Amino acid sequence: MDKRKKTGYLMTICGAVCWAFSGACGQYLFEHRGMDADWLVTVRLTVAGLLLVLYSLARRGGGALAVFREKRTVGALLVFAVFGMAMCQYSYFRAIELSNAATATTLQYTGPALVLIWLALRDKRMPRPKELIAVACAMAGAVVLAAHGGPSQLALSGTALLWCVLAAVSVAVYSVQPRGLIARFGTLPITGFGMLLGGLMLCVVFKPWHVVGRWDGVTVLGMACIIVFGTIVAFSCYLEGVRRIGAAKGSILSAIEPVASTVLSVFWLDVPLGGMDFAGMAMIVAAIVLLAGDDKAPDEKPCETHEKFHAAAEKH
Repeated sequence: MDKRKKTGYLMTICGAVCWAFSGACGQYLFEHRGMDADWLVTVRLTVAGLLLVLYSLARRGGGALAVFREKRTVGALLVFAVFGMAMCQYSYFRAIELSNAATATTLQYTGPALVLIWLALRDKRMPRPKELIAVACAMAGAVVLAAHGGPSQLALSGTALLWCVLAAVSVAVYSVQPRGLIARFGTLPITGFGMLLGGLMLCVVFKPWHVVGRWDGVTVLGMACIIVFGTIVAFSCYLEGVRRIGAAKGSILSAIEPVASTVLSVFWLDVPLGGMDFAGMAMIVAAIVLLAGDDKAPDEKPCETHEKFHAAAEKH
């Protein structure tokens, strides 16, 4: 395996771990500081997007705005911002509010299956056996970790099910849809503008200037961790990793998130770890091992023209 792919694996896993850390911070703020998903998601996307855009402008100058020079790429960016960034974040936290974290996490991890189905339809092929086994392991592991083996915990209303399905679809969207934009214009500008535009759209709906929650030093620290690690670092690493290794592998590797969430819950939130948790972790690790040894995924190789655009952009 070459260095580029190894880096892609590490970046994808890093992004998923940062998401897990962000989720733990968010759960703490919901339970102990009176936050709600509407305010938290809107602020985290808007602030993180603004910081990334400013950094991209400082680094690349006007080159960071290249995506806005063509109507087609502006349209693609808006799709990513609305249906990838904003929908992914909001639908997941909304699903938690309407059901519980176990249900939302479990159904969100149908996203990798949606990615493989889309790629199979796009390429007019059947998923390969190794891909199907990896998806099955990742999804089964997520179910076991989220529900601790208890199917009764997965009961939910029709509205909650709708938001869970939207969360899964949005995972598939941001895994597949922005790859061409990222390859051509770079990870940081696309991620930054995607977050900022998605956050501004949510600002119109949720009016975050009406601050909620109980604020103190811990609240500020929690929000800072969510914005920096759970948003900027997480999405940047994940999307760059997907650019290097492909959407199918990236979406399944991100299933390391429930493993990281379990570890954080045990050592930070004092949640006991049982045999079913270890079984779920083993299934997800098995999926990662399967994919790590598979260098034939059809979506791994971005368009050569896109690679040249990205290489040129990185020089600036």
